[in-house]
Amino acid sequence: MEAQQAADLINQISFRPGWEFQAHAMADGAPFVIIQAFVETVNSDRDQALIGYPEQILLMPQALINADEYVADDDLYAAMFEWIIDLEIHECREFFRVGPDKDAPFHPHREQGERAWNTIVGAPVVDGNRSCAASPIARGR
Repeated sequence: MEAQQAADLINQISFRPGWEFQAHAMADGAPFVIIQAFVETVNSDRDQALIGYPEQILLMPQALINADEYVADDDLYAAMFEWIIDLEIHECREFFRVGPDKDAPFHPHREQGERAWNTIVGAPVVDGNRSCAASPIARGR
C-alpha cells in the first residue's frame, strides 16, 4: 500500500467520542506514515483520583507505520484497532485503582505495576485471550 493511501484511510477512522486520528505520509516516495491520536480524557494521577479526576487533559500518542506492510484496507484497519486496544489497555492500567489510597497495582509507569502486569500477561492462554485468561470475568463466570 502506498503511504498516502494509508494516511487517507487512517484519516477516515472514527472511534468513540473524544478520540480523533490524524495521519500524514512522511515524504514523497517513502513508505512511512506518522499517526497521531488526540484523546480527550482526565488526568489519571493518584492525586487526581483522590479528588474525583477533575483535571481534563489531551493525550497525543504517536505511531510510525510502514505502509508497505499492508496490502488490503482491512489489514491496516486491524493494525489500527490493535494500536487502539494497546492504548486503551495502557490507560486502563493507569486508572485501575484499589482502596482508599487509590493504589494502582498495574500502573504502566511504575516498575512494580509492570511486574504485576507481566505476571497477568504471562498467564496461560484461554480461548485465545492472553491478557485476561486468569480472570473469571473473561470466562463468563
